[in-house]
Amino acid sequence: MMRKLTAILCILTLCACFLSACGKKADGAMEPLKDENGAVTGYERKYHNDNGDVTRWDVYDANQQYDHYVLYEYDSNNRLAKETYYQASGIGVYYYAYSYNDSGKIAEEDFVSVKEGSTRTLYDADGHEEKRYTYDRDDQLIKYEVYQNDTWVASELPTEAETTDTVDPTAS
Repeated sequence: MMRKLTAILCILTLCACFLSACGKKADGAMEPLKDENGAVTGYERKYHNDNGDVTRWDVYDANQQYDHYVLYEYDSNNRLAKETYYQASGIGVYYYAYSYNDSGKIAEEDFVSVKEGSTRTLYDADGHEEKRYTYDRDDQLIKYEVYQNDTWVASELPTEAETTDTVDPTAS
């Protein structure tokens, strides 16, 4: 029995060494986060789906105290559909939701915050930013911008009839 246990431990150790030598990280392994000077500023754990996409990212401070986490969801074409940010306590803070056009380019990005309201960004057929709608926490349109010459330009708020082609920004 002892020989069997020793053999299993040796195999596990060899597997760990092999994965380490290959540069692969074990799913859910604690890894340091470093700044540009190499100083450890915190720690992270990442979890992946069968496609290798990150599905959860846990973040810890420099003292390894749990800080927050992010959950990632993917659409049927394996493209990022939603990323939701949570406090360590599990309270949702904000999320980003994405949709794509038929050619696979981003068509729309929604940012929804419990505290700040929401922003909907629409993209043209080539995936370039085109229009941005900003709503307050009561879902009232407060700002409308058009992307021109590499900058957002504030424009007159559209009428309700002109915004009916957009979807409720608080819907997930």
